[in-house]
Amino acid sequence: MEKLPSLVIVVVIFTALLSGCMSNEEESDELDVVTSEMSEGVTYDSVTLKCSYHYPGYYNDYLILTWRFEPTDGGEQSVIMSKTNQEDPIYYGRQSGRLEHVGSRADLRIDRLELLDDGIYTCEVDFYLAKSYGTGDTRLHVYHFVDFVDILQYNEGDYVWAPAGSPVSFDCKATRAKPAAELNWYKSGALITTEEGTYTENSDGTFNTESTLDMVTTLSDHNALIKCESKQDNRLLLGQRKYDSVVLNTSGAGFKTGSLLLTVLAVVICSLI
Repeated sequence: MEKLPSLVIVVVIFTALLSGCMSNEEESDELDVVTSEMSEGVTYDSVTLKCSYHYPGYYNDYLILTWRFEPTDGGEQSVIMSKTNQEDPIYYGRQSGRLEHVGSRADLRIDRLELLDDGIYTCEVDFYLAKSYGTGDTRLHVYHFVDFVDILQYNEGDYVWAPAGSPVSFDCKATRAKPAAELNWYKSGALITTEEGTYTENSDGTFNTESTLDMVTTLSDHNALIKCESKQDNRLLLGQRKYDSVVLNTSGAGFKTGSLLLTVLAVVICSLI
């Protein structure tokens, strides 16, 4: 009976040690993974998504890097890159040929950006032996420079016959822009209207814009250049413009449209008469 207290003490100590071991096995230190909250890119260009972290101090070579992608169109999240220990990374899905792991941590470069690349990217870092794990998200916005700007029913540089005092109307359309293109009208380089256009969203997330210019010509408008020009409100697209233009001719009558060739032909005919 005298050995009972000693046995109890041993059991208590053993139980405490076992409990501690089990607790250590279940715990995992939270790793601080640093990513940019937002990143931006333009179609056909490249963008690098940043992902950095600190090594835990031990078992540094035993880690799994994973990048996941969740599209903004409501599709499911999927793995697009994985890298185990010091092995080469493996890329997955439709983006696989355009992805590259760069730098000494977990940065990911995406080349030849597409509109479908717009979404949330998650960088996951797992030091599985050191039991240190963390994730970070980046929201990538992909923009698109407008495809076309067209003054409808006219070709670039067409002469438009509009005798002084007559009303004339022009319709302009910008096709596939993200963000939507604003259309501005100019006469001989001077801004004449910034009226709000009509916007239509396409299935790929881009927008078409339509705008109409109504004006009454004067004699001073002869040979004036009428230009419809796009502008997109985004820092990556500032300074990039597309436009279409026509030339007013207020000195003739009887024709509403024509080209420079028709103008020359009319002058030749008149001189022969």
